[in-house]
Amino acid sequence: MEGSTNNPIHQLLWNKRSLGMWQLLVNLLFMAQPTKSQHYCFTDDTDPYHQFATKTPYSYSRGHFSSSDLVPEGCVAVQAWHLIRHGTRYPGKDDIARFVLELPGMQTSILKAHHKGQGELCEGDLSLLSGWSLGTLNTSWASILAPEGELELEGLASRYKAALPSLFGQQFSNDSFKFRHTASQRTKASAIAYSKGLFDDASVYIPPALDPDPLLKFYDICEKYKVEVEDNPAARRESHLFWEGPEMGRIVDTVSHRLGYPCTKGDLKLLYDACRFYQAWQPAQSSPWCVAFTPHDLEVLEYYYDLEKYYTAGYGHDINTAMACPPLQDVYQHFSDVVWRGQGPRGIFYFTHSKAVISVMARLGLYHDVAPLTHRHMDPRRLWRTSQHGSFATNLAFTLSNCTQNRWWVSMATSEHLAALEGCEGPTGCSWEEFTQVLSGSLHCDLDIICAVTPFMTTSGSGCSVEARAGEACQCRSCSPFFLLMFLLNGYDAETLGYTCRVPWTSGIKIPTYRNQRNTSTAEVNNRNNSCQAKCQRST
Repeated sequence: MEGSTNNPIHQLLWNKRSLGMWQLLVNLLFMAQPTKSQHYCFTDDTDPYHQFATKTPYSYSRGHFSSSDLVPEGCVAVQAWHLIRHGTRYPGKDDIARFVLELPGMQTSILKAHHKGQGELCEGDLSLLSGWSLGTLNTSWASILAPEGELELEGLASRYKAALPSLFGQQFSNDSFKFRHTASQRTKASAIAYSKGLFDDASVYIPPALDPDPLLKFYDICEKYKVEVEDNPAARRESHLFWEGPEMGRIVDTVSHRLGYPCTKGDLKLLYDACRFYQAWQPAQSSPWCVAFTPHDLEVLEYYYDLEKYYTAGYGHDINTAMACPPLQDVYQHFSDVVWRGQGPRGIFYFTHSKAVISVMARLGLYHDVAPLTHRHMDPRRLWRTSQHGSFATNLAFTLSNCTQNRWWVSMATSEHLAALEGCEGPTGCSWEEFTQVLSGSLHCDLDIICAVTPFMTTSGSGCSVEARAGEACQCRSCSPFFLLMFLLNGYDAETLGYTCRVPWTSGIKIPTYRNQRNTSTAEVNNRNNSCQAKCQRST
């Protein structure tokens, strides 16, 4: 019979063919299994992923401009206006405390796991991680400017001076140069570092900060922003849904497998902060904690923080851009003084925080995607990337130039990248008439009106409210079904929900205080409800 294996010769040939097929199958299966040699190795990557959202060091995001980029041929720069985020800083107090308390133990556990054959880090990554030490980092450094931040600001100023020598080629005087910073150590130190890059001596006068500062921290005095965004969990719904979604769950799993260490989402945030802060402090070296992540992991985490900024400082809510008019009103006023009266300082330099700079950029229409960012789709081609326009020391610079026939020209740069303004015909700047038109909506900037909260309603941080309409009985309104669902997803029990949904933010009680209080007594709930009602009645 054809194909029979009874013949000895046929049997031998069949056995050899079967053995070859079996060996091929084994090889294919082996190749399909992940091995240590196939896992991503951070220390072997010649072009690692270095986009860390708002914690990206400035050297990774800045551009390279020249005098001809800022000042057209036949023109002379007469005034510069610069809005600058502080440079690279240390983490906040709570984050440093976590670094100090948890990172050394985590390092030991990861190294022990790999000694036992667990985990997926390559030898180079293990060597990098084993060489890490906490050093002298402590909570007294919380949120202050790091040495790298000083270098960023000093370098920025020196390059600006080189690009505009006719404007900055003189010694400091109070009439010629104006500095202003917010009431924080990191913005003051940034202003000092910037002044060193512009001037050779230490005679620069930097006035004391205003607190509050309606120009550089307009969001701090905007009640509508606090009510609708800052104290409203619903404002961050998209980033919350992304954080709780399947993509982030997969990242937790992949990081746990890479490290041989069971990670929680809290651990994930700690590791990511350690990765990006250590990278920002020493941009020319590799951050040991970045070995925890693949490039895809970092892209996903970057998107989460982009979502957060999109809805708290960008296009996600109208008030974010509506309240950002004071700095643009200021630049127009300074340029107008030069154009119409021939007077004003040569340079105006403001030092603030990421929220202010990003909000102003959004008000100008920069980095605006056609479709809003959501938790459902992480677009790798999106324009809104805070790694590029919201890094440490990110900045917005306008330069006013006087040209032949007494024409005026305004150029704009973001973090040393020449940028075009929507509404201007030129790709490198605007005529004075165009610039006036572009900023026309910011010239009548009244934060009292923009930031006013509806008189009869004060929205709490939980999305609940106190109603006090004239002629009606005042009552404490319960939470909407959406907020009930949000609270339940975050672990609140029914009793605490009853408590939370009846206590307005204006009474000074904030939700996080009660997140873990699962055993609130009925009497306590009733007492709080009564207090809420009393508060509501007093507001009529």
